[in-house]
Parts: sequence; structure tokens; C-alpha cells
Amino acid sequence: MYSEKRKKLFAMSVLIFAAVGGVLYGYDLGIIAGAMLFIRNDIDMSVDELSILVGAVFGGGAIATLITGPLADIFGRRKMIMLSALIFIAGVLLVYYATDFAEVLWGRVIQGLGVGIITIAVPLYLAESVPGKLRGVGVSVFQLLLTAGILFAALVGLYFTPTGDWRGMFLTALIPGIVMFFGCFALSDSPRYLVMKGQYDKAREVLARFRPANEVDLVLNRMKDARERHLSKGSAVVESLFQKRFIKPLFIGVGIAMLNQLIGTNAILQLSAYLLKSTGLQSNLVAMVGGTMITGLNFLVTLIAMFVVDRLPRKLLYSVGTGGLTIALICAGLTLKFLPHSPLQGHLLLTSILFFIAFYAMGPGMLVWVVLSEVMPTRIRSTGMAFALCLNSFISFGFAAIFIKLSSMMGDAGIFFICAFFGLLYFLMTSFVIPETQGKSLEEIENNFEVK
Repeated sequence: MYSEKRKKLFAMSVLIFAAVGGVLYGYDLGIIAGAMLFIRNDIDMSVDELSILVGAVFGGGAIATLITGPLADIFGRRKMIMLSALIFIAGVLLVYYATDFAEVLWGRVIQGLGVGIITIAVPLYLAESVPGKLRGVGVSVFQLLLTAGILFAALVGLYFTPTGDWRGMFLTALIPGIVMFFGCFALSDSPRYLVMKGQYDKAREVLARFRPANEVDLVLNRMKDARERHLSKGSAVVESLFQKRFIKPLFIGVGIAMLNQLIGTNAILQLSAYLLKSTGLQSNLVAMVGGTMITGLNFLVTLIAMFVVDRLPRKLLYSVGTGGLTIALICAGLTLKFLPHSPLQGHLLLTSILFFIAFYAMGPGMLVWVVLSEVMPTRIRSTGMAFALCLNSFISFGFAAIFIKLSSMMGDAGIFFICAFFGLLYFLMTSFVIPETQGKSLEEIENNFEVK
């Protein structure tokens, strides 16, 4: 038997060590924002190559998400998290010692492979390991630490800005990578994965670490029933994706994963300093300060949202967030379209981006991982998430890779208007298509889809 104190300690260790992957992912997204201002001083590359470098992480991530789901079902969620840390560390070292564009590019792709595994394995692990009443907070910890990683990267970039030491910026990414690798030794496999493998005794032991004694057998039997139901229906996991009862949850998962990038979030976060410098804010330092403000607000609002995610309806937060960010994108587009390059334009653009980030953080930024892991039924959860996030990564890669070139062709204003269009579609989807999942067990959510 485990005391209540030990149960709380175990639950906390699950949240902290597994969600450190969010820091690693966020740092990898954020560090390029500062590094891209200086990297061309040492590495010869064109503007197009610089743009490709920004998107390279998502290209590697797209590859990783294709294989992580099946591998997570074979080897377990915990081992995949450990592997992601090792791959990420290798990518950091390759970038640090790079002498030409090709080596930097490969380093970024390898880093992308690491974070691609993280985007599947960590939310999957957290969703399957914490109780339903804490699942929103549990999975949201990943998003919170993701924003913390982006903020950490911005602060590091700001620190190195006077010297322009972009290699030092990347090298500091070793810290979350090493912490995550060794932190995984304190974790056990998720109980739902153990049940999926028929290891019921181990699953009961894990559940007993953080569940009340009178709930352990009830929860275990529910998981076993779900496993038997899936086994009796047969068919391969990939084939299951296209069965009628899984079409709607798969559509929702794929839809929110794609729209979360089509609104331009990662491109805006990674290119914030570049965008601000291209307006009236000509100084590298001023642009970096503006970028740091953006990432700081992202972290602050995510922190606040984490405490209300399991108290307010998911649909309400999601709809307010997507509606607000759409209006902010329109304001950013109007600012760039009708105002001349000046400090006023730069400050108004910064204000619009700050509002965009605030609404994103309270809505889709916080909830995309939660809802994606909740709506996918157990039978297709890992593979379905992999499929959805593969598309997510490909869109991120394509958007970031062509962002600078596209802005030169149609103007920055046009890009913001395009993002606003997809923001409107996102608002409609969150308001009328996504079901309410707050307070429901994963099995209840799954049964609701099957009944319909």
C-alpha cells in the first residue's frame, strides 16, 4: 500500500519529469528566433536557406511523428521519451560544431526528429498516466513547459545578443535534453500501455501509486474491458483509423492539428524578432526585447490557463481563444497594410502579436494537446495522434520554409490575412464540431463516439 504522501509525490514526478519534454520542444522552437539574426555572420547562406533552416525542425518532426506512434505501442511511451532526448542532444552538438549550411541543416533536422517524438510520446504518456479529473492539468503541464522553453530560449537569445554568439544559444539546449533523459529513469510505463500489452499486475501496481485503493480495480477493469473490446473487433491499427466509428474523432484530431499551424503560430513565434526588425524597430536588441515580451506573455497566459482548464468548459476556452486570435491577426494585417514603416507600425504590430499570443495561449495553445489526446479512442490513439501531428509538422515545415519568401511576394500583411482566414475556420470547428470532454474518462469519451 502507498501512503497519500507517496501517491502525491509519484503523481508530481510524472508531471514534472515527463513534461520536461515540453521545455525541450519549446526551446528548440524558440532558439532560432534569436540565432537567425546572427548565424549568417559565420555560416554562408541565402535568405531562402535561412528560411528553410527555420522550418527544418518541423521537417524532422514530421518524419518522427510517422514512426513514433507504432514504436510507442511496441516499446512503450517511456522508452520513446528517453530516445527523443538522446536524438535531440546529438542534434544540438551537430549544430554547435557546424562549419557550413549543410551541417547546420542536418543538426536542425535531427533536433526535429527528437522533438517530433516528444510531441507524440509525452502527451500520450501524460494522458494515459494521470486520473481523468487531473488530465487537463496533466497534459497542460506539457504545454506550459513548452512555453517556458520558448521563453527560456528568448532570454538566452537576449543574453547572447550583444555578442551575437548563436552557437552558445544552441548549446544551452543540452540542459533540458539531459534533464529529460535522466528524469525518465524515475518514471514507469503508463498503465494503459501495460494493459494493452496484457501486463495487468504491473498496471495495477502503477495505478496503486497515485489512485485511491478503492478505485484501482475499477479503473483497471475498465481498461481491460476496453482492450478486450478492441481485440474482439480485430483489424490492424492502421485499418482501424478508417473504420466508421473512428472517422469523427480522427477528423477532429487531424483538423485541430492542421489548423493549429495554419494560423501561423510557430512561424510567428520563431520569426517574431525578424518581423519586428523589418518594421520600424531596426535594432537587433529592440527586436529581441519585443520577441521576449511575446514569449513571456505566452508563458504567463498559459500558466493562468492551466489553473482553469479543468474548471471551465473546454469548448468555451477553445472558442474564445480561436475567436480572439482571429481578430488579432486581422489587426496585424491591417497594421502592415496601411501604415508606413515606422516605430508606430512596429509597436502596433507588436501589440497585435501580443493579443494573438494571449488568445492562442488561453485556447488552442493550451487545449490542442488535451483535446487531441482525449478524442482519439484507445485503439487508434497513438497512431491517430501520429497521423495528425505528422500533418501538423509538415504544415509547420512548409509554412516556416516559405514564410520569408512568401512575405516578399505578397507582403507580410497578406500572410496575416491568410492566417486569419484559417483562424475563422478554427473558431467554427471549436464552436460546432469538437465535443465537450471536461471531466469525462477516456473510455466515456470513446463510448460517446461509438454510440453516435
